[in-house]
Amino acid sequence: MLTRRTLSLIFAALLTGYSAAAQTAPAAAGPQGTDVLSWAVWWVAGLALLMAIITGSSIASAAQRYGAEVAAEETPAPRAAEPVAAAARPLAPQARPVAAPVECVAA
Repeated sequence: MLTRRTLSLIFAALLTGYSAAAQTAPAAAGPQGTDVLSWAVWWVAGLALLMAIITGSSIASAAQRYGAEVAAEETPAPRAAEPVAAAARPLAPQARPVAAPVECVAA
């Protein structure tokens, strides 16, 4: 009984020790190929995100401008307000005649 219990505890301790050692990663000795590749992938992803933002803002600006043009074309000019505005203007003073230019004749 004592032997079986001792062997079971030793086996359990060795199993947990080996599994813990297998999960720890060794220290890297510098940049590796996967690091450079991941940097390139992140750079391309950032560039694609920047292009998507610029394209989206350009499309939103064009749509807003187009919407303003369509709204301006669909809005009729107010015709009823024109006669009222013309009647509300004060009368202009009478225009004075302008004298004709004088030409000097040399003798």
